[in-house]
Amino acid sequence: MIDSVVLRAIWIASAAIVFVILLILLYLIERKFLRARHRAQVEEAIGQLSSPDSPLGEYLRSGERTRSLYASGAGLRREALEEALLDRLAVSASESERERIYVFAADYFAEEYAHLLTRRRWSDRMNALLHIEKFRIRELKDSLLRRLGELGPGAEADDERFLIVRSLSSLQLEETFDHLQLAADRFSELQLLQVLRPLRGELAARLIADFDELPIRIRRSVLDTLRLGNIRTAEVLALLERCMVSEDNETRIRALKALANFGYMTEEAADRLEARMAGGENVAWPERMMQARLAGAVREERFAAHLERLMADPSYEVRREAAAALSAYRSGLERIRRVADEHPDRFARDMAVETLERRAYERNVG
Repeated sequence: MIDSVVLRAIWIASAAIVFVILLILLYLIERKFLRARHRAQVEEAIGQLSSPDSPLGEYLRSGERTRSLYASGAGLRREALEEALLDRLAVSASESERERIYVFAADYFAEEYAHLLTRRRWSDRMNALLHIEKFRIRELKDSLLRRLGELGPGAEADDERFLIVRSLSSLQLEETFDHLQLAADRFSELQLLQVLRPLRGELAARLIADFDELPIRIRRSVLDTLRLGNIRTAEVLALLERCMVSEDNETRIRALKALANFGYMTEEAADRLEARMAGGENVAWPERMMQARLAGAVREERFAAHLERLMADPSYEVRREAAAALSAYRSGLERIRRVADEHPDRFARDMAVETLERRAYERNVG
């Protein structure tokens, strides 16, 4: 009797579990179906909005807004309009068209994005920040600053903190500078570059003018930003040459790397480089490597002997960079052949042979 009661209870429990699993499965299937149908409807709406003769297409061409363009934007159509504008931004080469997109997005979406920044759901806030940045909605500056001030001190808020500061930079807002110390304390090297690289005009000039007052990590990233942006002005050259003699080792290395990209330096800077190269192994190997790269970029004959010496450097990376730099000189390959034949250091001879073989291969396949 007891066994039958137990078996009955087990059967009922098993049936209940199966029933619950079936309900969950049906719910997931229905949800997937509804999501797929919604996505198909959004794609169809995007196609209609992307048509050249659509109200959106007419606005982007002429700048004239029709009443149908401002039709109810609730739900599906609003989502489709947002995606259509983002797609157009990705392919648009016309600055006037891009400006029309920014103006329209500010009018159409700003209120919604401001509301999303106050939502508890993290993904809602992050998506809003990304769209504010892409659509360059400067009108939401106060909302961005307010949200930044509301974030807690914990590391869990750093992703949102980064997007807000990057948005301030992308929107060309001077308040970006108020948060550079925060950026230096919280953000990675890659994130710092993403904050600094969008700055243009007066804000970019301010990075150079106020360089010495910036946090050390920001100063290093500014040097990388100037190099990656291939910015070649007298002010940039003066800054890079000044940073060549910085007391901070990493700053010197990044300045040398940026100068090598610049491809030029003044006579005074060349004198300082030559004196520094004479220091030999008293200089850390990454700096010796960048010295060799810079010497190869400017190709002044006075550096050739130093490059030959560096081909016997204890560091393989330095030897390789020195050989590559020397090979760019007018008589560089002849010097490298002499190193291969006559140099007393085996590592220097090996590097010379490796360089000559590489050059021969490049000529054959070129």
